[in-house]
Amino acid sequence: MAGDQAEPTVPKKLSGRLPAHSYHHSCGYSGVLDPRIGGNVGSKLMVDTAPDRYELFLLGEGEKKVTLEVETRVPNAALFTFNKEDHTLGNLLRDKLTRSPHVLFAAYQVPHPLFAVFKLRVQTNGEVTPKQAVVQACNDLVKELQTLDQEFTKEWELKKISQESGGEQF
Repeated sequence: MAGDQAEPTVPKKLSGRLPAHSYHHSCGYSGVLDPRIGGNVGSKLMVDTAPDRYELFLLGEGEKKVTLEVETRVPNAALFTFNKEDHTLGNLLRDKLTRSPHVLFAAYQVPHPLFAVFKLRVQTNGEVTPKQAVVQACNDLVKELQTLDQEFTKEWELKKISQESGGEQF
């Protein structure tokens, strides 16, 4: 009877690298292959290197910041793809566009959280094109941010002056 039983197999330890095409950046895995369940048990994904910080916002050679795709199923609509941008700009643009009287619909989507790309869908009432609406929203945001910068700088300088003159320290 003891000779009829199969000898239990010891799970094999796996350690190595995933194929280069599997992930955008270098990743490794380790785990135990258990033949009794036909798979990996206790696997752990390890990211070896993070992308350089500048890769998150600087465009590579031949990359475009924004691409425009006209929607054919919906009138006066377009899909904009913003490269090397994230929720910060996406939400600002969506908010600015939805406040415009000419925009019927504006929404954005980040297809994957690991990649700095978002897609902005805009539909207008026909008085302006989606491209004109997005350009106007961008110009308005730049003006608002310039005003914010000026106000912040002014308050910062006033604080420094009050501290130099023996005013209250924060």
